[in-house]
Amino acid sequence: MGRYAFLRQPRWLALGFLVLLVLPSFILLSRWQLSRLDDRRYFNDLVTTHSAAAPVPVDSVMRAGDPLDAVGDDQRWFPVTATGRYDAGSTVLVRKRPLEGKNGFWVVTPLVTSSGSVLVVNRGWIAADGSASAAQAVPAPPTGEITLTGRLQPSEAAPDVQPGDLPAGQITDLSVPLVAGGASAYPGYVTLVESSPADSADLRPIPLPDLSDGPHLSYAVQWVFFAGVAVVGFVLLIRRESEYAAAEAALATDGTPTGPPQPTGSID
Repeated sequence: MGRYAFLRQPRWLALGFLVLLVLPSFILLSRWQLSRLDDRRYFNDLVTTHSAAAPVPVDSVMRAGDPLDAVGDDQRWFPVTATGRYDAGSTVLVRKRPLEGKNGFWVVTPLVTSSGSVLVVNRGWIAADGSASAAQAVPAPPTGEITLTGRLQPSEAAPDVQPGDLPAGQITDLSVPLVAGGASAYPGYVTLVESSPADSADLRPIPLPDLSDGPHLSYAVQWVFFAGVAVVGFVLLIRRESEYAAAEAALATDGTPTGPPQPTGSID
């Protein structure tokens, strides 16, 4: 142990403790990224499978008056059909919904079905025009009886009291109760895919989310790499320090260096 006696010095003890501390942290971070990758793949599979299903009547998937949590992963993204008339006067804009790097709004209008129940419909996206407090030009929905197909989504959580400085007709989240008010409403909303008659051409359809694996696998590998760098770096530091310690001990004993070759030169 004489050659490695320096490891008992406080600075080496502190460095060793630091390596022991960060090593499991890096491994845990790598495993966390792999867990996120599993979640991402589960979500992608859910979107791909459900969105490709044949459309079914909305009443076969959820019922008006059900609690909001009745719409979960088993129903999400399924295409559903419904028929009714838009309540144009209850149209709202959902704020801060970027698309392709541009800020904008979701245009949301309740559809009153023949039974009198309300189905909240996300009709599409418009770009923000002007400042955050500026009034927006909102495309009007089609009139008369509408038959539509949309992908089912759960109601979003929203503050019980909306911020007082919001412009009229704008909300922070697509919450079914915020849009439908006290009417008997379906617990989820639908993102419009198509309708007859067609909706305004000024609305951008809401696309499916990105279905790639994302950066999680590369991040997981990076954390393992960082763990390896920490271990290898610490070992190399120990090896170099031990070589210098051995060289200094040899010089102290007989003046003969035994460590790494020392630079030499001559003066003419």
